[in-house]
Amino acid sequence: MMWLIVAIVLTMLLCERLLITRLSHTPNGIAFLRSTRLLHPNSLSLLRLPQGIISVALAHYGHWEIATLWFAFWMITDLTDGTIARNCDLQTETGKWLDPLSDKAMYFPVLAYFAFGPHLFSNLDIKFTLSPMVVGAFLLTDILGQCSRLFTQKVAANSFGKLKTALVTVLLSLISLAHVGEIAFMNQRFLNVIMFAAAILAFLSFYCKVIPDIWYANSFTFANFLCGILAIWQALQDHFILSFILVFFGQFFDLFDGRMARKYGSTKRGAVFDDVADATSFGLAVGCIIFRCLAYQEAWIPIWLSAIITLFYLGCLVYRLYRFIHPTRQMPRGVFQGLPSPAGAMLAGSAVLLSQDFAHDASGAVAAAIVLLASLLMISNIPYRHFGQSLWPSMPRPMKLLLFILLILFISITLGHRKNKSYESTFKWFCFATISAYLVAAIDRPDRHHSKDETDSAA
Repeated sequence: MMWLIVAIVLTMLLCERLLITRLSHTPNGIAFLRSTRLLHPNSLSLLRLPQGIISVALAHYGHWEIATLWFAFWMITDLTDGTIARNCDLQTETGKWLDPLSDKAMYFPVLAYFAFGPHLFSNLDIKFTLSPMVVGAFLLTDILGQCSRLFTQKVAANSFGKLKTALVTVLLSLISLAHVGEIAFMNQRFLNVIMFAAAILAFLSFYCKVIPDIWYANSFTFANFLCGILAIWQALQDHFILSFILVFFGQFFDLFDGRMARKYGSTKRGAVFDDVADATSFGLAVGCIIFRCLAYQEAWIPIWLSAIITLFYLGCLVYRLYRFIHPTRQMPRGVFQGLPSPAGAMLAGSAVLLSQDFAHDASGAVAAAIVLLASLLMISNIPYRHFGQSLWPSMPRPMKLLLFILLILFISITLGHRKNKSYESTFKWFCFATISAYLVAAIDRPDRHHSKDETDSAA
């Protein structure tokens, strides 16, 4: 039954995307959507307002299948109104605050039910609950974000807000589906990790609404720096997978700070702050992981050799960061001289973590060789296309959102099953395989720029 519900939801989503996209891209379809007031974005938002309470009522009386489908259907309409608003020129100032308000009206009652319901109803039978403290912090932050639209010009939802809404929708759908059938990776820790991630996204969404635009870049740089400090602390306690996940999150903050700096500008010392944060996250934090994994858990590599390998990695990374500000060669836009430091950190870190999964002592030597390779690639002159400047902007927005959701779920499963080594090993292999593909696919080819120049000249 559970998989039937999943299939129905995916079918509804597919049909909605195909139908609304087609209607909103043809003259007759646009005319139909404009003339049908029930399908106007603001009308759909108003219709969503009571649906969260109805979903809770259905679940409370044991109709979990209907509640799941009802909730999913109305959350899908959040995609519908956005598409119609953009493609049919039906965007309004009211819609900019009404749309996110209707989303909150959808998931606030459901979140409150799973967090506070067991305390209000003594005979309530719920398989999984949410932390009242985390949910309370989330609700408060989300309310502040909605109220901020009253005194700031940034009324429309930002990327963090859209990601937060999508993540909460997935979270609540999973809890509801767990009452219909068994989900192998579901446990209380997994749900708490996702809820905590949603609370962080709610804070980032609110924060980005109330600060000046020029602070964006430095704020994300500081978040990257904090991830690095926490990663160092976890590595020193031999919590290597958690340390590496913090570095992983630091990479996404590093991705955003560069984009925000190019779009909105930054402070005078922004580039220097960025290098300090990168040196902390991708240098010292990953260096701690490398040293402690090689020195204390690999029989073939003595402590002194582990220290030399770690120092060589750190030296190459620092030079790589210095050369970013003072390049020795003129490179095309979006192309870096040598392997970018986040990529080098992921390659070196995932390699030494994977070496722990093999019983043979030679695995440490292989990992050390990969660390040296990553170090040399960072200081090489091989032209690499930057992920944030060249690859990420070319991806469609829905694909970016889906990628973020899948990564958060993947990391949440890993953290939610920390005693299960198979989940951790899967995450390590994912990181290593991803960065290995980047090493080959992201090398910039000279003919790419020649063809681009010819196209520009012909135009």
